[in-house]
Amino acid sequence: MMHLRKKRRRVYDRVEFGIRSQLRTAALGGLLVALLVQSGYAARAEDAVPEIKLSHSRFEPQELVLPANTPSKLRVTNADSAAIEFESFELHRERVVQPGETITVYLPALGAGSYKFFDDFHRDTPEGTLTVK
Repeated sequence: MMHLRKKRRRVYDRVEFGIRSQLRTAALGGLLVALLVQSGYAARAEDAVPEIKLSHSRFEPQELVLPANTPSKLRVTNADSAAIEFESFELHRERVVQPGETITVYLPALGAGSYKFFDDFHRDTPEGTLTVK
């Protein structure tokens, strides 16, 4: 009888250890998530990368607003059938974008103002504007 009680006790110890281990893992995971959120590593809606799309020889949207004094990324998609050159003298950027391709343009922290961009391969395409506020 004593032998059976010891055996049951060992089984209970293992189950209890497993539960404690799972709780400890969950608590550590929660702590890690809380630290990441507090540090600013969590994805937020305002962290979404703004996008410009060239379609039917027009930039969509034609005007895009970005925050001032903050480095940014900008996605540029070419939905037309010919290559384009996304260019901006004010931003000191020029990138060729093949048909169906999406590129990422990295921008430094910009001061408030308006920054024009255009398709250098097709000068009849209306210019777009980045407005930094």
